[in-house]
Amino acid sequence: MPSPHHSKSHSISSKPPVPPEPLLLPSDDPDTFLTLMADTLRLSTETLTMAYVYIHRYKRWVSESTSKEPDLNVSELLDEHTLSLASLSLATKATESPRRLREFLVPAYTLQHPTAAEPLTFPSPLYDTLRSTLVTAELLLLRVLRFELRVPLPYEYLSRLLEKALTLSEQLASVSAEDRLESRVVDLKDTALGRAVWMKVGDAMRSYRICNFFPARAVAAACVFHVAVVERGLKAPGEHKVWLKKVAGERVEYEDFVDALEEIGALAASREADA
Repeated sequence: MPSPHHSKSHSISSKPPVPPEPLLLPSDDPDTFLTLMADTLRLSTETLTMAYVYIHRYKRWVSESTSKEPDLNVSELLDEHTLSLASLSLATKATESPRRLREFLVPAYTLQHPTAAEPLTFPSPLYDTLRSTLVTAELLLLRVLRFELRVPLPYEYLSRLLEKALTLSEQLASVSAEDRLESRVVDLKDTALGRAVWMKVGDAMRSYRICNFFPARAVAAACVFHVAVVERGLKAPGEHKVWLKKVAGERVEYEDFVDALEEIGALAASREADA
């Protein structure tokens, strides 16, 4: 005998939930849209940085293509918001933190149209159109990147560089995991210097020039030096070239290190002037 409590009126609705009213909105600066989307989706700093790499490589391709073929108008292929979403979506795949397209589109639409009478829902004709636009943008970006999504980032080298720079902490490497846990020995990334360097890399990689013209390992070494010596006032015994060789070995060209350090310094000065 069917239960009297079961009825069609109590069936689960397939209608998606209405997104809540946003309490933080991006400004006119496209960077704020990209970073707010990354935070909304709870993506890592590495994923956000990878998105910046894609954006800057795309803009370099646009610049070079325009200089070769001015009549192509490639600059009009992707607007800033579509480029940001496509880059962030591809970056989640490259950093093994994938999200579904609707996880991008619904909050992105709400952030861009906070006063819209109706929220974006799926399935719907508008959602299908936006989804198709984003998929097309991703395919274009993939071609520009030559399908090379796994680009080396400076983060990959920071732990080893910090380990070399903090020579007196090398003895902790032989401590067992159990003793490290009991003594609350933190990873290098979680030290005060490590956190500051990780933040410096994230800030530096927002730069078009640093993303496009400097090797990732040189950027990492320059960020460690800039935070430790320039910002914190620590001393690096010997000349810069000697310090670099002890910390990074032969894998970083001294000229790349100096140029990256200069670029990071100029970027920091610019940030302070704008503040």
